[in-house]
Amino acid sequence: MVCGNCSKASGAQKCARCKMMTYCNRECQFAHWPAHKIRCKSIPLSPQNLQLQFTVGRGGAPVTFEEDMPAAFPAPDAPRELTSRWVSQLVDTREEAVLARHPDAVCLYCYKPAIKLQTTLSAILTSSPPMVTIDGGIQDPAFPGNRSDVYTVN
Repeated sequence: MVCGNCSKASGAQKCARCKMMTYCNRECQFAHWPAHKIRCKSIPLSPQNLQLQFTVGRGGAPVTFEEDMPAAFPAPDAPRELTSRWVSQLVDTREEAVLARHPDAVCLYCYKPAIKLQTTLSAILTSSPPMVTIDGGIQDPAFPGNRSDVYTVN
């Protein structure tokens, strides 16, 4: 995660309302609030928490994470600096756990054990609930030659 104020690697300090913007410390959060509050307060929040679900390969058991944040993907006119940055960070933070649940996953190109997901994100903010699909680039050993891994945020 990157601090919204100084762009350094940040800790677990998050905006208390949207929980999408992260900060190094309280001082950075306070300094960034005048710029962030306009966008933050414009985002309608859902009463439900976001569930992030990764499904690796055909017929694979889904790996689901109950995120500590509201399902806050708003209307299509949402500020991209919040949504695109946040989705990428969320996928990156869960990547290691997903790979740990699929120890047999191998690289699409060299067939060595997968150490990273090669992903392409697309978001459908008008769906209900809003959805992000992640087309992954790891190889499912059960289906050699197929690149069919799809991960969804529900």
